[in-house]
Amino acid sequence: MAVRLGDEDTLAVEVGEWAGPELRRVDLWAAGQWLTCDDNLVYVKQFRRAVAGTADWVRSGRAEPSPFPETSAAATQSVKVVSAVRWAGDRPFAVTVWPSRAAECSP
Repeated sequence: MAVRLGDEDTLAVEVGEWAGPELRRVDLWAAGQWLTCDDNLVYVKQFRRAVAGTADWVRSGRAEPSPFPETSAAATQSVKVVSAVRWAGDRPFAVTVWPSRAAECSP
């Protein structure tokens, strides 16, 4: 049985069936866009920690405003980010982030 919190036109999360002993389907929507059409399975233990950490970060007031305030949330979500450099311990590694295909998804 799936449980949905929120509204797809603003922000919603739907927690669905188990896909194994530690994986579960989770779908996300923001500004009318289905964001998890390509990958909607989560490792539950890590997902819980990530959601709690993000919620704490947003409540603390440290979350930055949108980098593109003149664009819609859907357009901002689909901005192409080719690559970024992150640090793992003392060594950098490249992370490639592909543009979302959310606009191509249909529920």
